[in-house]
Amino acid sequence: MDDITHEAAPGFRPSLPAGMPLPGQLVLETADLLAARDHLSRFLWPHSVMPTARRPRVAFRHCSASIGQVSIHALHYGAAVQIEAHPDDSYLFLVLLHGAGTLSQDGFSGPLNPQVIRAMNPTGPATMRFLPGEVNLTLRIPAGLLHAWLEETTGQPPSAPVRFAQPADPGTGNASGLRRFLNFLCSEFEQRAAGIVSSPTVCRQLERTLISLVMMELPHNYSEALDAGRAGPAPVYIRNVEQYIRSNADQPLTLHDLAGIAGVSERTLQAGFRRFRQTTPMEYLRDYRLDLAHQGLLASTVVGRSVTDIALACGFNHLGKFAKCYRARFGEAPSETRRRAQT
Repeated sequence: MDDITHEAAPGFRPSLPAGMPLPGQLVLETADLLAARDHLSRFLWPHSVMPTARRPRVAFRHCSASIGQVSIHALHYGAAVQIEAHPDDSYLFLVLLHGAGTLSQDGFSGPLNPQVIRAMNPTGPATMRFLPGEVNLTLRIPAGLLHAWLEETTGQPPSAPVRFAQPADPGTGNASGLRRFLNFLCSEFEQRAAGIVSSPTVCRQLERTLISLVMMELPHNYSEALDAGRAGPAPVYIRNVEQYIRSNADQPLTLHDLAGIAGVSERTLQAGFRRFRQTTPMEYLRDYRLDLAHQGLLASTVVGRSVTDIALACGFNHLGKFAKCYRARFGEAPSETRRRAQT
């Protein structure tokens, strides 16, 4: 999107509607609906657009910003219009900020209003009708990102594409956390170079947070599984890794080794441990080794082993790092633990 610059029809005077997000990210403004259609089809789904009233006063405006592969679009047509959209490989999420309208897709037909965030699945054409004065924020997320997030979170590839539902009750489609986060992002984009969105590293984390909020707050065919997972036991692949660590803690294990035991990617294994164990696989391994060393030091007077012997037997090859981590976990040096065991 960086190659798109602000365009305006001859004689067209810009005047962004009050409350329209991303005013500093204006991409196009025009009174020509055909120009608006051709332009917006490059950013969202391909579509046609036509006025639904005689002598329409079109005042199309488009402001846009990106977080990684996710894009946020503030849109205003001015006039009443009907849009026939044909999906590509992305999901669209429409947040109506001002005005009213309707959405029809896949047998659903319902209102567009500020109380409900409407999802559009890449499963079939969608028809949108907007009344004059409408302002909306449309979020576009490539399908691959949602499916990758789902696999990382559950440890299993999705058995079917994600399919968002259309809630009849505004309370189930309000997604207050997602709304607040979108407001925060729009505000940060207005800070330009001073905003946190100027950092690619931060943007990668913001992208994941945005996807997480979409998946956790909007209803879809995997919602029940995700809700059960939050309170349920850890997946089998995590328990298998834990058992392997307990049996092989003295071996030189790497994250790659543990992912192979789990049968998932390293990224998925990391995400699973963070979610269900509030740690990482390698931190879990380190702490388990430290606990073994602690037990060994407390019993060292019986078996007559030195601190070095115990550390090496527990998988620690760097004694300085072992001593530092041991103190951080137990509040004393390994030698102090051993002395206490001898008294």
